[in-house]
Amino acid sequence: MRKPLLTLMTIWPAAILPLVAANTGKCNLDVPLEWSIAPTYVDGTTPNLVLGDGSDYVNGQSGVTATIKVCDGTNDAVLQLSSPRSFSVIFSKPLSTNSSTPSWASGSVTGSGILNIRDITPTGYSRTEENTFTTRMGAQLPVKGSWNFRMWNPTTQAVSGDDVWVAGANSPYTDSLVYVHHCPSNSTATTGQCAGIVHETWFVYADNSGTGTSSQTGLALQQVGGLQDTQGSSPVIAGQFSIPFSFKITALQ
Repeated sequence: MRKPLLTLMTIWPAAILPLVAANTGKCNLDVPLEWSIAPTYVDGTTPNLVLGDGSDYVNGQSGVTATIKVCDGTNDAVLQLSSPRSFSVIFSKPLSTNSSTPSWASGSVTGSGILNIRDITPTGYSRTEENTFTTRMGAQLPVKGSWNFRMWNPTTQAVSGDDVWVAGANSPYTDSLVYVHHCPSNSTATTGQCAGIVHETWFVYADNSGTGTSSQTGLALQQVGGLQDTQGSSPVIAGQFSIPFSFKITALQ
C-alpha cells in the first residue's frame, strides 16, 4: 500500500500527507470498483478528451487497481493503471499556454497513469439515496516526469480549501466544477440515470456551463483544468486546457 500512496501524493498532497502516518495498521475497507470511460460527453455529441483503451477497468484485472480509498481517509475514487492497461488525454483545446507548457501538450498522451475523483462519498450525501454533488478531479499523466492535470475548483460540495497547488491549477481561469450523480444500490428509480441500477454507481463529468472565452485562444471557458509539473515543492504552472470527460464508476460489492 505504501507505494500507491506515495504516488498519489503528487495528485492530492495536502489531503493525503497528514493521513499516511495515521494509517499504520492493516485495513481492508477500500471499496473495489469498475471504471468505464465514455468516448462521448454527457450531451451525447461532444467528443471526450479523456479516453479509455477500449475495455472497462475492473479492480484486480491485470494492470488495474480501482478502489475507493477508505483506509487512507480520503474516500477518493482512484483508478491506478500499469501495463498493459492505459488511458489517453488529448490536449487539443488550449485555453492558456506559457513557456512552461510542454511540447506534448499540443496533442495526445497515452499510457499508464492515475485518475482520481476526490471524496466520492462526502458527508451529507447519503449512499442510500440518489443525489448530485460537486467535487474535484485529478490525473497523473502518462508522461515522463511528474505531470498532473487538475480540475480543482476552489469550492466544491465535497471538498474545498485553497493552497499553492489549488491556486496554481486555477490560473489564469477558475477551474470547472466536477459533477457526480450518485445512484444507490438496488435503485428504485424508474427514469433517469439511476433506473435499473443494481450496484452503487457514480456518474462523473466535467461541468460545461462556464461563460466567457479564452483571451489567448478564443475557446469557450468550459471543462477547464490546469496542467502542472509537480516535481518540486511548489507547482510549475504549465497552462490550462478544456478537457471534457465522463466516467461511470461502479462498486463491485
